[in-house]
Amino acid sequence: MRRKHVKRFSKAFSTVLLVALVAIALIGCTSTAKVEATPEIVVPVAPAKETPAPAPAPAPVPEPAPAPEPAPVPEPAPAPVVAPAPEPVLEPVPAPVAEPEIVYPLGVKPIVKNTQGDSLFDLFVVHTNDVHARIVPADGGMGYSKLATMLKVARSITNNILLLDAGDVTHGTNLANMFEGETAGVLLDMLGYDAVAPGNHDYNYGSERLIEAAKLASQYSNLKVLCANVLDANGNLVFQPYQIYDYNGFKVCVIGLTTPDTKTKAHPKATVGLTFDDPIIYQNAQAAIDLAHEYADYVIVLGHIGLDPDADSGITSELICQNVNGIDLFVDGHSHTTLEEGKTVNGTLIVQTGDYLKNVGVVDLVVKNKEVIGAYPMLIAASDVLDPANSDLAKSVGITEVPNDPEVDAYIDYMTTKLSEKLNVVVAEVPTFLDGERANVRTKKTNLSELISKAMTEATGADFTINNGGNIRKSIAAGKVTLGNINDVLPFTNTIVVCEITGQAVYDALEYGYRMLPGTNGGFPQTDLQVVYSKYSPAGSRIKRVLLNGQLLDKNATYKVATNDFLAAGGDGYTMFGKVLQEGKLLNEVFADYLALHFPVK
Repeated sequence: MRRKHVKRFSKAFSTVLLVALVAIALIGCTSTAKVEATPEIVVPVAPAKETPAPAPAPAPVPEPAPAPEPAPVPEPAPAPVVAPAPEPVLEPVPAPVAEPEIVYPLGVKPIVKNTQGDSLFDLFVVHTNDVHARIVPADGGMGYSKLATMLKVARSITNNILLLDAGDVTHGTNLANMFEGETAGVLLDMLGYDAVAPGNHDYNYGSERLIEAAKLASQYSNLKVLCANVLDANGNLVFQPYQIYDYNGFKVCVIGLTTPDTKTKAHPKATVGLTFDDPIIYQNAQAAIDLAHEYADYVIVLGHIGLDPDADSGITSELICQNVNGIDLFVDGHSHTTLEEGKTVNGTLIVQTGDYLKNVGVVDLVVKNKEVIGAYPMLIAASDVLDPANSDLAKSVGITEVPNDPEVDAYIDYMTTKLSEKLNVVVAEVPTFLDGERANVRTKKTNLSELISKAMTEATGADFTINNGGNIRKSIAAGKVTLGNINDVLPFTNTIVVCEITGQAVYDALEYGYRMLPGTNGGFPQTDLQVVYSKYSPAGSRIKRVLLNGQLLDKNATYKVATNDFLAAGGDGYTMFGKVLQEGKLLNEVFADYLALHFPVK
């Protein structure tokens, strides 16, 4: 069962599809629509005009006839003898022959999504990735409430929708983190997601929490957590590896994958006992895809893999597609890549939406007689959804507003209230004032910045930390410290990362960060290294010595530095950090854990 050649979509078609699928555009399509019953048309018929017939001529009057003689009375006839009817002979009716039930590997049961029996229809694969718990528009994307509205309208038009998420969805903001991802998981269920592939950040609460969440989702919802390459210490699959979806007899196999670099991208403690290098990604991959085609008409890999070969494994979605034939569609995540029209590699269409719900992806699959005869990818931008009044696309179809979904809003409001309660929880007690004043953290070390640096180094096992002073936004008074206090100090959703860096690059980074002294600078480097410098020397030659644990830093050596994802990506102009080795929790989580451990409540 193989696919037809995948065609590129046109801009005109994408506009029509946007109108057809989501709230800014839903008008349906000719091959897939829920058709309302057509009222019977009654045509009134006028009665025919009757033409009066001519009056008949009078008949002649006959002469009276003589009365007849009475007839003789006959003898009564004998009663007829009726032969008995023969008993009917019943021919045996053969019993209907039931089609043999297909037994799928590992006992997976197909999920039937549409039984109308159409031979020609559109199947819409709607996809997201790397949402990182950006639940509301204030987090930088369209938010789940408006997406829920669009999906409800879409489902009122067609049942042929497959909703997928390519991972890194449950961690990234306080509204999710404070509840160990529960908020995001419930929202995935409320929006009717069919499947999600876990990303490396979905392990931030520990593998036990993720595995338990996957079991609960399978037991109490229609959401499947799919991953075919994560094994436990005994070599057993940890998650369901695939799922079959049936649309009018057209079977779609969705296979989940998680980047092997999760072992280093997530905190090592989060994946103890697990391996991510199942041979399905390597030597057995082709056999696995060939087997999938024996049971399905179309094969989708839902992978948190990415397009950037920036880690030890070097595995990318493009590399997989180059070396494995028969993957029809690769719904990708992890690299935060925005592919407006997808990317075709070895006949496989790769799609990815960027991040944070800034876009929602749609692939329109045109299916005819159980074969895909066209595949048309597109992105729906958050700007078109949040501000349709100023969107040329929305204005072209007369849409001025995409309303929120009241059920989703009610749930988010409920969890926001619970979050407020959590932020009032006391987690530590400090003996002295911790200085986070703006003018200070942007020009020098303070006791607060030193504690944050120590927390980052301790949490990651890095050699040292370099953080930016502009990341610290408030001081902490002596006494009891709540989670809300810590959130005020570190309000951004920056995560902790560990990068490679050379000794020379450390000197370069510090020279760059100290260049504006004595002026304030949000990029001023806060570090637990000992830095000897002169603010009176010319910029570029102010750093005299850098010491690590009292020893001079070796400019030729390579170190592990803890920082935040903003600086690691070049934020504030820092281009000195090397390859990312590890990704972890939010900085405010890390600092809260540190204070609770070292300054417990008395």
